[in-house]
Amino acid sequence: MNHYEATLLATLWGWAEERHQGQLDGGARNSRPPVLRDDMAAENVIAPPNGLHAKEIRAAIPPSGRHRWFGSMKSSQALAQSVFAAVKAFGRLDILEKVVAECGRPAFFHDCQGWDFALEQSIQTLNEPRPTSVDALMKAPGKRVAVECKFVEEDFGACSRVREPRDSPQRCDGDYRVQQGRKTRCALTEREIKYWDHLPILFDWPADEDHTPCPFGGVYQIARNALAATVTDSGRCLPDSGHMLLVYDCRNPAFQPQGKAQVQWENATKDCVIPGLLRRVSWQTILASFTSAPELQWLTDALEKKYGLVAKRA
Repeated sequence: MNHYEATLLATLWGWAEERHQGQLDGGARNSRPPVLRDDMAAENVIAPPNGLHAKEIRAAIPPSGRHRWFGSMKSSQALAQSVFAAVKAFGRLDILEKVVAECGRPAFFHDCQGWDFALEQSIQTLNEPRPTSVDALMKAPGKRVAVECKFVEEDFGACSRVREPRDSPQRCDGDYRVQQGRKTRCALTEREIKYWDHLPILFDWPADEDHTPCPFGGVYQIARNALAATVTDSGRCLPDSGHMLLVYDCRNPAFQPQGKAQVQWENATKDCVIPGLLRRVSWQTILASFTSAPELQWLTDALEKKYGLVAKRA
């Protein structure tokens, strides 16, 4: 266990022992985070004393949309719901106007007028049997921002076809080439999923050439979010219509030089041909914008006490 993990676990357990006595699953402390019982999972979302606002924040993701480990206090989904659902419930999308991504562009938007968002949104434009679910999808007329929220995760999701049984027709050896008796270079294209219809528009990945290894496989989750932001309901890829935004914990070693997630991010950005399509910002930078929203002071206090997240000062 590295210093980041050890410090975070101590902080989470301190919060749990103060706030959630009798609500945990009973698992031994050891090197695991506190986990709420299934019937108490909603309590993992930080909510204000105000009953109406608390109800709206906790309803932002229905139980059916929760990830498997939503009750774990390391859950990035519960963190994202705590932050973004509170911003929406209190009508303060305007504070997101001030957030600047690491590339110098707006992380979200210049002006919040006309924008709205929802959490855990399924994307129906790519003909996926299991549609991409975006942590937060922000929309305005003709514009989208697909927000991917990370916390303690060590990496981004990669293509699962390489984990198929060796005799499976869906098996991929990690190269973008015809194999396993298929007619197309990608096992997902063979299933008529539309990724490779659009990927060459956004990345320097020609679809009609072999690639060794497949450039999409290792940055699968990042690229899918880019597609979620730019492929319209009519099935057209409009590169200028949106961007993917990564939100991460800047303390996490995985997002620091040579970290696994950092390497994946660098691989995706170096191949991206659309300036500003892939943006990222830390939770700490987002929290710095909350200073102009005194009605959210309860949230910034709780985020520091529960997660150790402190606003990053300019």
